[in-house]
Amino acid sequence: MKKGLKITGITVAVILVLMLVLPFMFQDKVMNIVKKEANEMLNARLDFESLHISLFSHFPSASIELNGLSLSGVGDFEGDTLVSARSIDVAVNVMSLFGDEGFDVNYIVLDRPSVKAVKLADGRVNWDIMKPDTLAVEEDTTEVEIASSFRLKLKHFKIADATLVYMDDSTQMQFYTDKLNLKLSGDMSADVTDIDSRLSCENIYLAMGGVSYLKQARAEAKLTVSADLKNNKFTLKENSLSLNAIVLNLDGWLALLDNGAMEMDLKLNTTEINFKELLSLVPAIYQNNFDKLRTTGNMSLTAFAKGRMEGDAMPQFGLTLNVKDATFNYEGMPASVNGINIAAAVSNPGGDLDKTVIDLSEFRFTMAGNPFKATLYAATPMSDLNFKATASGTVHLGKVKDIYPLGDSIKLSGIVTADLRLAGRMSDIEKENYEKIQGEGTFSIADMDLAMKDMPAVAVKQAKASISAKAMTLSQLDVKVGQSDVQAQGSLSNYLAYVLKNETIKGTLTVTSSLLDLNELMGESSSTEETATETDTTALSAIEVPKNIDMTLNASFKKILFQKMVLDNVKGKLVVADGAVRMTPLSLNAFGGLMVANGVYSTAENALRPQVNFDLDIQKASFGQTFDQLDMVKQIVPIFEKTGGTYSVKFDLKSALDSQMSPDLNTLTAQGVIQSNDIRLQNIEVFSQLATLLKNDKLKNIEAKDLKISFAIADGKVKTSPFDIKMGSITMNLSGETGLDQTIDYVAKINIPGAGALSNVSATIGGSFTKPSIKLNTEEVVKNVVTSTVASKVLGVDAEDVEAQKAAIRKQAEDAGNKLIETAKSESEKLVAKASNPLAKIAAQAAGKKLVEEAEKQAQNLKDEAEKLIEKQYGNGE
Repeated sequence: MKKGLKITGITVAVILVLMLVLPFMFQDKVMNIVKKEANEMLNARLDFESLHISLFSHFPSASIELNGLSLSGVGDFEGDTLVSARSIDVAVNVMSLFGDEGFDVNYIVLDRPSVKAVKLADGRVNWDIMKPDTLAVEEDTTEVEIASSFRLKLKHFKIADATLVYMDDSTQMQFYTDKLNLKLSGDMSADVTDIDSRLSCENIYLAMGGVSYLKQARAEAKLTVSADLKNNKFTLKENSLSLNAIVLNLDGWLALLDNGAMEMDLKLNTTEINFKELLSLVPAIYQNNFDKLRTTGNMSLTAFAKGRMEGDAMPQFGLTLNVKDATFNYEGMPASVNGINIAAAVSNPGGDLDKTVIDLSEFRFTMAGNPFKATLYAATPMSDLNFKATASGTVHLGKVKDIYPLGDSIKLSGIVTADLRLAGRMSDIEKENYEKIQGEGTFSIADMDLAMKDMPAVAVKQAKASISAKAMTLSQLDVKVGQSDVQAQGSLSNYLAYVLKNETIKGTLTVTSSLLDLNELMGESSSTEETATETDTTALSAIEVPKNIDMTLNASFKKILFQKMVLDNVKGKLVVADGAVRMTPLSLNAFGGLMVANGVYSTAENALRPQVNFDLDIQKASFGQTFDQLDMVKQIVPIFEKTGGTYSVKFDLKSALDSQMSPDLNTLTAQGVIQSNDIRLQNIEVFSQLATLLKNDKLKNIEAKDLKISFAIADGKVKTSPFDIKMGSITMNLSGETGLDQTIDYVAKINIPGAGALSNVSATIGGSFTKPSIKLNTEEVVKNVVTSTVASKVLGVDAEDVEAQKAAIRKQAEDAGNKLIETAKSESEKLVAKASNPLAKIAAQAAGKKLVEEAEKQAQNLKDEAEKLIEKQYGNGE
């Protein structure tokens, strides 16, 4: 008995050990198989973080778990992730792991997968990743069946919290949904089986041609499908489909053919649908008090698809929607929408998609006593769109609040009137055969006010437009958005091709405004001119110029607020074309002066990185206002902050802008000339140090006339050609460059009459504007000493007394050095005296000591240079 128990215990222990050890024995084998299969089958890049095998998770089946899976494209779709998943859990028959015939898979779980499918305008797709079959089959040989390493005997399949994205550039279709959950159960290894499926998804978005048809919708499906897996035919049995509040039934069958085609016979039944359920497809209605919506009226909806879908060939399909004498109103609201009648049909006899016909023969309703009706017919949409459309009626926007519960967050009023008739073919529009196109009618908006939370208020005082086949004439537009106002008149041509095929619209408009606050319109508020100069504009985003607009704007704006700039009396011509705005020219008042600008702002190459190319002529602008309003100036010309007076400048500028509309200084290039008849520089550290070294307080506060500087900006630096600053009898010549980090590298040549050895001196200026370092050219100072001593008897020394001349040179150098040291000591004492506490006093003493040490070095340099020049001038001649 005990022996039997002991054997049983040992056996159980061995089994447990084997169940723990075996996964590690097969883990590498499975990982290699997965990668090998992927490399052989896919023209894509498969990657995953880890692969684990367990015999416990789904015992008696083995569990294979793949974590951090990603499948990304190659070639044209390089870096584009097609599929990703947090984890994939697969249950495999344990015994199949020991053989070479493949694995039996009976359970698959996908956790948070994400699929992004993309179709380009030229038809290429990112999901075409299967490599072509490269196995050559010789003629006249017996048929050989080649088995895959995987054998599917699936019982359960589950997807949890999936995300699906589909983007089709060829049809301008976009589809998105998330929180998609799917459960499938059935014996997939049988030839014929019933498959039960449960599907739910939320946040469904569907748009085509720029029009949103579904937004934040949700769908559910419960299907029982009889699956003939041997012949790939699936017949719908019991099923229930729902989209928002609409419940549908789908009957029929679908077969997958060997050549990738599909054969089908599907019918959509809606026996229990009512008008309220149809309204659930309107996002604004479904997402706001839908439970309080009351409707009446009869409605029917049918749809079918029958035939083969193969390549570009379509099956026969159709859809009809009819609404008769429906009404809707919200519980507790005083008014309703009545007399709703809709008759719509979409049909195609099969084969070519160009045979599709869309016919909205009736769409009418009465809202708060005001009737409105519209019709639409469209045929041959792929080859040559044949269209006919009408719209007429009046909508009192102020009555909307009596029908629809807007709440306190929205206020709306105004009257919209339309009477439009359009008909023709797209080919006639493209060829400008306007005599073959019907286009007539009027459209107007009066006294419209729209206020929404966190959005600038919109007020349309008057907007009137009339259309012909050739053009749309805007006779009046008077609109205010926030504190900005715009008035416009003009005409637009090719508007039908713009609306129907997104082609280029052309026109000429005269646009005026008393105030255009671009900060507010782009997301930043600035309620007054004063606050405009203080507003943080980090939230601004680049303004994209549409490529399908070809328009000339004759502009006149009294004031424009943009970032920290205040621009007045802006007048000129703006030509918008090919994704760019050209100024030809534009005159305005800016920075306290007058500016004339010619140039281009373009987003043609990159909407998030605009390019600018301007030539600017600015006359009598204020240094101070320029510094306050342009961050670029603060970075590359910080000296403007402490510069008084006015300036004039002409320069050419090229730069890329970042996504916040600020210049990328690393790409900025410019060259020009800046002039000033009256300039004042005060409390600038560079000149204060020069004044200290040369012991001349006139250099601390510079007031100059007739300043002219040639400059160039490139490689992140502002480079200046030599220029003179004249201050009475003192002349200073400067040249050098300033970096983006505000480092400076300048050479100064200074002439101070009557300053003895320091009357003509040069210095190199480095460091930064706030912490400059100045080094005098001591050799030059000594040369001045020699020249003045040898050439004259200013010092009272006989011209033939060599030793006396040498002594005089040494004395001049020593006196100049002592002068530097005395000045440094005086400045050091001032620093210590200004210190307000013990710590500050210690710091001041250290700074003063360094200042004196530097002066002592300069003084010793003067002495050394004096000796070198004495030897050069007189030799050793003892």
